[in-house]
Amino acid sequence: MAAKSPVADALYGTLISPNESDSNLEQANVVDGLFAVARAIHAVSTAIRRLGTAEASTPFGALEVLGMEIKTAGELISSALGEVATSIPPRE
Repeated sequence: MAAKSPVADALYGTLISPNESDSNLEQANVVDGLFAVARAIHAVSTAIRRLGTAEASTPFGALEVLGMEIKTAGELISSALGEVATSIPPRE
C-alpha cells in the first residue's frame, strides 16, 4: 500500500467540501459540483425552450405567435370600427 503524501492530502482537501453533500450524503467533490452546474444549465435551457411553443410543429416561438395574434386582433378591431363608421349617417 502506497504511503499518503501531504501534497496529495492537501490537493484532495481542495477538491471536496464538508459543507455540501452529494446524493449519497458524502462530502461533495468537484465532480458533484460540475453535475450540479450541468443540471442547473439544463433547467435553464428547459425553461427557455418552454418560452417557445415546445414540441409544436411551427417555426415560431411564443412571442412571435403572440405578435401575430395581436396583429390579427388589431385588424379585426379596425374592420369592426370601419363598419361602425360607415353605419353612422352623416350629419346634415
